[in-house]
Amino acid sequence: MTVQARKKWPIGVAAVASVVVAALAWSYCSWNTNLLGAESFCGGRMESGEVQAALDSTGRVSQVDASVDAQRPTFSCTVERTSRFVGGEEQRVTVRTSFKEGAFPFTTHVWKTPASRSYFTGGVTGAVSQDFGGYVVLPEACWGKLRGERGEGVMAIVEAEVEKGAVDADGLARLLTRSARQVAEKAGCGTAALSAVPDLAAPSAPGKTDVGNVCGVRGFTLPKEAVVASRAESGQEQVNEGGADTWACDLHLAGSAKGVVSFSATSDKNFVEAAKNARRDSDTTRGDSGFVGREEAVLHCADGDVLFAMKGNVEYDGALRDNGIRGLANVEAHKATFQNFLDATAADHSCPRVTIP
Repeated sequence: MTVQARKKWPIGVAAVASVVVAALAWSYCSWNTNLLGAESFCGGRMESGEVQAALDSTGRVSQVDASVDAQRPTFSCTVERTSRFVGGEEQRVTVRTSFKEGAFPFTTHVWKTPASRSYFTGGVTGAVSQDFGGYVVLPEACWGKLRGERGEGVMAIVEAEVEKGAVDADGLARLLTRSARQVAEKAGCGTAALSAVPDLAAPSAPGKTDVGNVCGVRGFTLPKEAVVASRAESGQEQVNEGGADTWACDLHLAGSAKGVVSFSATSDKNFVEAAKNARRDSDTTRGDSGFVGREEAVLHCADGDVLFAMKGNVEYDGALRDNGIRGLANVEAHKATFQNFLDATAADHSCPRVTIP
């Protein structure tokens, strides 16, 4: 019987192979993990592990931009996640202090679809969205210290903006609260609530809209002038009612326009007070019941003031215009929708009935 000897690689070839494997392993770790990378960014404002948890994806995290002064509580910090071999586009998150007027998450187009967010509970005012970012409102005692001459009705917040890709809601919540806690402590206005592990109230799954009880609100209907056949009709809705102070609903209208109309009601004192003190449009009236505008109202209800708000996206407004509902007719369509919303929800919150001016 012939025994075939195992072929042996020359020692030099084996050594080279080992070096190549080691180099590949090193390259993979360098490009796809934070091995031997920075443990924190922007003067300690953000920790590497928290950023990784928020972005919830494989890659190396590095600082790309920063505006930080160790003596000042305000800051801005941008970090980027990159990866090789494993795929995935570059992803950035910017965390910064900012100043917003009024009930900004419910009344501006920048902050989209309020019902899709997960809202903080446990004494912290804020929310996070998996595909956009989030915010934490700093304690009211911080507002005057940080905002300077910006005036009443302007609140101080820490916000996160995410570019490309989605985030982990819980991870982003931890990142935001840590940054907010640092800012508040540096400004001398910290609270115990910012030191607690954040808890979130997630939105419900989307469901079909009941045209006679829109957003699950008994008797709430869309006026006929607010509906455009084949372009913006009742379709699906998403509701978030898990928060102690905030209720929100996004109507994703069926049709080619891809219109969205959102409704909100909150008794959160931060937003109620900011809305009361914000600059008012000429179409707003004040009275014994509160103040009422075309798409925003603060009403004096049995258990305290409640803010109600409505907003439609630009695609929805485009569908109305294309249907000949322009100018004053467009304004009246929005007013009629908001009036229906107020009429249907006022009783549930023990609020007075009001008429939009």
